Amino acid sequence: MKKSAFASRVCLLAAGLLCCFVSAVMPANAQADKPRPMTMDEYRKAKAFAINDLETETYVKFENAYVLDRYEMKPPYVFKYTDGIERRVYLYRMLDNKTKQPMGMVAVYQTPANGKKFNVCIPSPETDKAVWAQYIDDLKDYNKAEAAFGSAFAYVLSREMASLVNGGATAGNTGNKTDYDVCFPGQATVTMADGTQKPIAEVKAGEQIASYNRQTGEMEIAEVLEVQTHEGKAYELATLLLTDDALTASTANSLAHIVKIQATPNHPLLTQHGRKAVNQLKASDLVYVRNPQTGEFGTYTIHQMSLQKFPTTVTKVYNLVTDKQNYLVNDAVVLDK
Repeated sequence: MKKSAFASRVCLLAAGLLCCFVSAVMPANAQADKPRPMTMDEYRKAKAFAINDLETETYVKFENAYVLDRYEMKPPYVFKYTDGIERRVYLYRMLDNKTKQPMGMVAVYQTPANGKKFNVCIPSPETDKAVWAQYIDDLKDYNKAEAAFGSAFAYVLSREMASLVNGGATAGNTGNKTDYDVCFPGQATVTMADGTQKPIAEVKAGEQIASYNRQTGEMEIAEVLEVQTHEGKAYELATLLLTDDALTASTANSLAHIVKIQATPNHPLLTQHGRKAVNQLKASDLVYVRNPQTGEFGTYTIHQMSLQKFPTTVTKVYNLVTDKQNYLVNDAVVLDK
C-alpha cells in the first residue's frame, strides 16, 4: 500500500474514532450538559485560538464566549519516534461559556522542540455535516503537513475509546477522573460583600460576595450569577492546609493563620503561577488567601495536601458562577469553573 493511501486511511480511522469518542464523552443527563451544535464560524475560531502554556493552562476562556477545559485533567500523550522529534497531544473539552453546554473537543498537537502546534477541532455529534466534512479535510491536511500526525492522533483516540469501554481506566495516562463536577462541600464558607461568611449551600444567585482583583491586589465585590449543585453519587474531596509563613515566623505557631480547604480534586485555585487545579498542586506552592484579621491578600504556602487512598466523600457539592470569575472559600481565592 502506498504511503499516501495509508495516511488517508489513518485519518479516516481517526475521524471515525473521534465521532464515537465525542459522542461518548458528551453527557446528556441534564440541560446544562446537553451538547449543542458547533457552527462553522465557531469551528474556525477554535482552530485559530492559541493556548499560551499548555502545561499550566488547563481551563481557558476566549472571546468570553467559549471555554477550553482539559479533558479529565489528564497530562498530554507524549510520542518519541525514531526521528528524535517529540510530539505531544493535549485534549480539551470545548464548552459554551454562558450555558456550559459541551460543543465538542479540541486536541492540541505540539512539537515542543520548535514550538509548532495546531488545534484539531472536533465538533459535537449534533453539528452540521458541513462542519464535519471540513474537519475530515483538515485531518488530511494536517497529516500532509506533519509527519506522524495521523498515527499519533489515531493512537490517542484508540486509547481513549479503550478507556471508555473499560469504564474510564486509561492505561499509561494518569489523571483524576472527577467528571466536571468541580465543587465544594456544603459547609465550605464563602466570604460575603460585607465581610461576613456563609456556607456555600446557603448562598443564592443575585447575592453580593467578595472576590479578588488581580490588578490591584485588593478585594472587590462580585455578583453570584448562578449556584451550581451536583448530587447523586459519592464525590471525593481533597484536603489542603495553607499557612501564612510570614505570620508563623513572627509569632507563636498557635497564632498563625491556618486555612483548611476541602474541594473536588479538579477545582481550580489562584496560585503564584496562575490557575491550578487542586490535584496539580504540590507542597510549597503559593495560593492567594485573604487574612480575615487584616483584610489583606497574600500568598500562603501549602503546608499539607491529602489525596488519600480512601478520601473523604460527600453526596452533594456546590460551585458558584460570578461576574468576576473568582470568589473566596475559607478565605482562599478560588476560580469559577
